[in-house]
Order: sequence, then C-alpha cells, then structure tokens
Amino acid sequence: MIEQSIAAMTWQSFYEELKGWQQGIAAILGFLALMAAALWNFRLNRRRDAHLRSEETSSIAAAIYGEIILLRKEAAQMARIVARRYADGASDLDKHFLEAHKFSEPTLYRALASKIGMLSPDLILAITEFHQHFQDARNGLPLLVASKDRPYVYSPLSFLRDVRDAVTGILPALRTIERLIAVTNPVDEELDLGMTDDVIENEEELMNAP
Repeated sequence: MIEQSIAAMTWQSFYEELKGWQQGIAAILGFLALMAAALWNFRLNRRRDAHLRSEETSSIAAAIYGEIILLRKEAAQMARIVARRYADGASDLDKHFLEAHKFSEPTLYRALASKIGMLSPDLILAITEFHQHFQDARNGLPLLVASKDRPYVYSPLSFLRDVRDAVTGILPALRTIERLIAVTNPVDEELDLGMTDDVIENEEELMNAP
C-alpha cells in the first residue's frame, strides 16, 4: 500500500512537472516544424532556381546557335567568292565589291554577352573564338581593297584564314549545343569553302618562298 502511494505520488509529481514543461515542449516542437518546413522550402527553391537557370542557359545557347549558323553560312559564301576572285587572278578587290558583299552584325552575341558566362567553359571558349575570327575576317576584308594612300596590297590571307577558321572551328561546339537543346535537324557537317584552302596554300607558299 505504501509502495503504491509512493508510486502514485511519483507519477503525479512527474505529471505536474510535465504540465509545467508543456509550453516549452510545444515551442520546441513548433520550432522543429518550422525548421523542417524552411529546409523543405529551401530545397524546393533550389530545385526551381536550378530549373530556371537550366532553361535560361538553353535559351541563350539556342539564340547563339541560331545566329552562328547564319553567320557561318554567310562567312562560307564570302570565302568562296573571295577565293574564286584570287584564283582567277584578281590582285585586289574594289569598293563596289564591298558594297555588294557585306558581313552581318552578330547582334544576338553582343546582346547576350553578359549572360554567355552561364554556358560551360568549353562552349564559352569556342563561341568567343568563332566571333573573334568572324570579326577579324570582317576587319580583314576591307584591307583587300587597293588604296592610293597605301603603296602595297594585303594578302588574301588576312581574310581567308580567319573566315575559314570561323567556319570550321565552331562545328564541335555546335554539336554540343545541339545535344543541349535537342536539335532534331543538325547543321551541315561541312560547308563548301570553294577554293579557299587552295588559295591559302598558294599564298603561304609565296610568302615562304626564298
């Protein structure tokens, strides 16, 4: 009987003590629930942000890809025309040729320049190199026009090397972008550069001749 009374008092004391801790326990449980909810929301936000970044990256890659395809075809066509003229014996071009054959401006590349860093390093390097060669070719073409103020003429190498490297060097990067954005009709493996390589080889031989 005495043991039962002691046990009853013990449980009663424990119960009374527990009642005093109810608010504290409730606060702890509430805090843990808030922490769990915050962590879950953080995880969901990270997933959402990663998805949005992935979509933005794909959009940037698609825009750059589309513009490069057009510029690449334009560069190949220009290379064919210029190489043919030099292969046929033309020593230089004239202003009328430049007026009739103009390079397009890479407007999307310039507009998205601040976001290209979202792409992978290998794509950034390849895209940058393409546009550098393309710009050097644009700058080199007018140099082929004879000038009264200049007693010499530039070699077609100042144009043909860069335009060739722009056309051929970007192809692996285009393949990577095609996989990234799931392109169903890949670009042509090779573009016709006409006699570009022949003219380049001939000019290099002349430059290296003793």
